[in-house]
Amino acid sequence: MGGIGNVFTYGTLQLPEVMHAVTRAVLPAQPATLPGYARYALRGLAYPGLRAQAGTATDGILYSDIDAAALRRLDDFEDGFYRRESLRVRLASGAWTRAEVYVVPPEHYGLLLPEAWDVEAFRATALDGFMARCRAGT
Repeated sequence: MGGIGNVFTYGTLQLPEVMHAVTRAVLPAQPATLPGYARYALRGLAYPGLRAQAGTATDGILYSDIDAAALRRLDDFEDGFYRRESLRVRLASGAWTRAEVYVVPPEHYGLLLPEAWDVEAFRATALDGFMARCRAGT
């Protein structure tokens, strides 16, 4: 069975090893940008949240060929304060496509810190422990 959709990732899931640990799939991936949304660190957590914010854009990775089982695993992986939305993302080629994106809805903006989240800092300081939790299914 082929994939049923796209998922835009902007945090830990943009790292292929994390996406594979969660979905148990090797998925086609390409750089993409989500306009109108900003990425912030989350209070007390190693991963970020995304909120609607005019005049901003967030770079990330678009995974395609996501099947229903992989999407269920992603839904289970994401914390309950996220909401999955279908949004338009821009590919590096300039083309546009729709993708599922896990965003922080306004009622949970209090979880967001004022500082941006940095994937390279995460990779250097928290990836190993995070991967151990992903492999353990927690």
